[in-house]
Amino acid sequence: MRYKHTCALLFGALIFAISVPEKLVAQNTTPAEEHIKTVLSINKLYQNNKWDEGKAKAQQQLEKNPNDSDMRMLIGKYYLHRRDYNKARYELVKSLADAPNNVETKQMLITVETQTKRYSSAICYINELLEANPYGKDLWRRKIELYRGLDNQVEADRLLKRMAQIYPEDEQIQKDLAYAATQQAQSLYKQGKLDASIELSKASIEEQPKHPDSYLSLIDSYIKAGDYGNALTVTERGINTFPANSAFAQKKIAILEHQQRYPEILKYLDEQSKGRNSAWKSQYNYILLDAARQARNNEPTTLYGKILQTSPGNKEAYSIVFNDLIAKQQYEEALQILLRHRRSAGNRKELELQELMLYKRMDNQGKVNTLTETLAAKYPNDSDLRESMLAIQLQRAKNDMQDGQYSGAIAHWKEILKNSSDKESYRVARQGLYNAYVSDNRLAQAISTLDEMLLDDPNNPDLEVKKADLYAKLGNNEQAVASYQKALKNVPSEDRDRYVSGFGELMTVIIKNQNDNYELDEAKESLKSWLEIDPKNKLALLYLINNHYQRKDYMAMLDIAKEAQSYHPNDINFQMKLAEALGQDPAQRADVWKLLHQNLQQRPYHLPLQNTFVGITETYAQDLIDNKEHSLALEHLDTTLHYDPKNKELLYLKGLAYEGLKQYDSAYVYQQFYEPSPLEVNDFKQHLTYLSQRSYQNVFGISHLRARFGEDYTVTSISSAEYTRIGKKGIYAARVNYAGREQGKGIQGQVEWTKPWTEKFSTKFDVGLSNNFFAKTMVNAAAFYQWKPTWEGELGIGHRYFFSGDHLYNLNIGATKELEDFRLSAKLSNFALNSNYLYSVFFRGQYFMNNPKNYLMVLSSVGNSPDVDLIDYQLTNSFNVFNTMVGAGIGRSLTRNVHASIIGSWYNFRRDTEVSENAFRNLYNAYFQVNVSF
Repeated sequence: MRYKHTCALLFGALIFAISVPEKLVAQNTTPAEEHIKTVLSINKLYQNNKWDEGKAKAQQQLEKNPNDSDMRMLIGKYYLHRRDYNKARYELVKSLADAPNNVETKQMLITVETQTKRYSSAICYINELLEANPYGKDLWRRKIELYRGLDNQVEADRLLKRMAQIYPEDEQIQKDLAYAATQQAQSLYKQGKLDASIELSKASIEEQPKHPDSYLSLIDSYIKAGDYGNALTVTERGINTFPANSAFAQKKIAILEHQQRYPEILKYLDEQSKGRNSAWKSQYNYILLDAARQARNNEPTTLYGKILQTSPGNKEAYSIVFNDLIAKQQYEEALQILLRHRRSAGNRKELELQELMLYKRMDNQGKVNTLTETLAAKYPNDSDLRESMLAIQLQRAKNDMQDGQYSGAIAHWKEILKNSSDKESYRVARQGLYNAYVSDNRLAQAISTLDEMLLDDPNNPDLEVKKADLYAKLGNNEQAVASYQKALKNVPSEDRDRYVSGFGELMTVIIKNQNDNYELDEAKESLKSWLEIDPKNKLALLYLINNHYQRKDYMAMLDIAKEAQSYHPNDINFQMKLAEALGQDPAQRADVWKLLHQNLQQRPYHLPLQNTFVGITETYAQDLIDNKEHSLALEHLDTTLHYDPKNKELLYLKGLAYEGLKQYDSAYVYQQFYEPSPLEVNDFKQHLTYLSQRSYQNVFGISHLRARFGEDYTVTSISSAEYTRIGKKGIYAARVNYAGREQGKGIQGQVEWTKPWTEKFSTKFDVGLSNNFFAKTMVNAAAFYQWKPTWEGELGIGHRYFFSGDHLYNLNIGATKELEDFRLSAKLSNFALNSNYLYSVFFRGQYFMNNPKNYLMVLSSVGNSPDVDLIDYQLTNSFNVFNTMVGAGIGRSLTRNVHASIIGSWYNFRRDTEVSENAFRNLYNAYFQVNVSF
């Protein structure tokens, strides 16, 4: 055969490869050897799960040689692996055509035909293989399976018997043969052919006595036929033959149980349970119970039960059976017996009460309620049923209360009140009705119920207290107070404190509601009623103090605070309230602050005391700042910040104090803690910009003055540059003024020193020296003093020596008044020039926007001398004649560092003392200034 020839070639090629050198082998390999190598390589690819690569390689070889049966077989093997059975069959059949004896190809074709259920074709291929190998056991097995697939059981069984004869020692074949016989016997058994089934099973036992299935099949056939004797005989034979097979033991137990031969079963199970597992003991217990049940059927109760089954109306049998079931707590069965007996014997009260008793024992409350209602209506004179009915209604009322069904509960309580026959039930029902009205928020009905209860017990203070609570909930405070006061009249002395405390709780609720609704006058009257009952009550006193505070009746607040402290001298709360009351008087705030500080030093962690101390500090510090006592305000603020270091209001006030002390850098830091409202934001930012600007220590400024007379278009200019240094000991300034005119040019140098000696007193000195157009020498000194928070006085002296040889002495007296955003100034300048007395009165008004750097200004002067600025600039020397001036200006912070201002003025003065047509002249000035801080 070709397959054997291929193997021979392969074996020869391997021998040849071993004996011949490698190079020589490579040079002398035959085509058959190459073909074998290709087949082996493709199979190796398949083994390595490289199916597509192997198939592609086989396809290449097949293209070279279309008749290569080995390649066809390998391609068919590929399609078989892919379960593409049609293509696999095609390739394998083509391969078999070229190599008809290829066993592997036929094996694969058998698989293909079996998977596609072409069993006859598969059998043909198996027959061809059996011709070459007639004792192939696996082939015979597959052939039998195929016949069974064709449902040809006769041929399959025939082949199985033939195999059993050929291989008598093969245990598996013998088992298969026995199983087939059992299946055939069961088939006859199911068809009702019991005799044929019995005979077949007997024959199977004779042929194969070591197979238990044949015995079991024969036993089942005998049981089906009703022949329990032979069934038991075969079972005993099976037990002896197969002692380890528990199926025969169970068959024996089942047969004996059917025949009710319990003693034999128990004896057998007892023998089996010794030394074995617990399953036999469990079965023993079960059979023992079944035997006991069988024995019970012969008891008297059982016999009466049988009588009752045939005669359900028999009263004697019913009584015995019913009582027995009750004793055994078999209430369901007793109820069924009762219903059957009543249908047969007729209804009577005894049976209805027994039914009610059963439902109670079964805890079926719904049935109990329904039946009780029915029986109570049917037998109204039965006191037990009436009491049961009241109990049901009571429970229903309670259930409705728990479920929030207050309307239903009210109806039940009213029904109980109507039907109740004893005082206790009546009392419980009326209390329940009251509770239901309150829970349902039907307060008027609840009050009516309390009034009915008070008719029976008029001196009961608890009922009056409840009425007071209800009146308070209805908003009828007068009735609430009156009811509670009535209750207090009937309270025993030993309980009075408790009721007074309850009165305080009621009044607390009333007053809180009045305060929430801003009914302050009503709350005051309620507090007076409270204090009439309990004059030393701390809470009432605190409420009354706060009430007077809210109504801004500070004198009454102070009186109550003093009274409260007299009652409770060691109570810190009243000390705080007294301090708050005293703090409403500005004259008392310093003493109040000291008193609170002393208390806080003793109780440093008392939070309410801290809050009160902080509050009085805020008010007191603001007073000090308004009175220009900035250092003292700062001292008090620092003390308070020790207890509340993050308080933004205190920190902001500290910034105001620093601003008053002209410590602008600190003022800038602390005033940032202020939280402005949306309307204040822009102004607040501008003020912070001002503080930031003032916090710089260096200021450089330039200014320019342009002046011309009305009848002359010639412009006279003066330019200035100055530098200012702000130090801790004073302010130092250096200034240079420059004037250029037809007659030449003039330069004036000035130095200035401002010194604050105290918060209220400061001085300023300046000295000037020039070479032309200005005073040749100039010396000025001034002192400033704040004698009131918003008033400042000025006293100054000066001397000017002009290039004309004249000496001018001056004495200045001025005053300044601050009114919120306004500053008003007036100054009287007195001059002595060549023994002539001259004067000038100067007025200035400023309106500040956001900060002192943003302002609008108006100014004017009048006198027989020009104002001092005009004298310094030597624009005119119109002395001892009438001089007037009006002007206006504006200042603005342009950035954080830059400030600018512009002032315009108009001077009008006489030319000389004689009256003429052109006696007066006009002088117009425009003054520009820019300061840069750094």
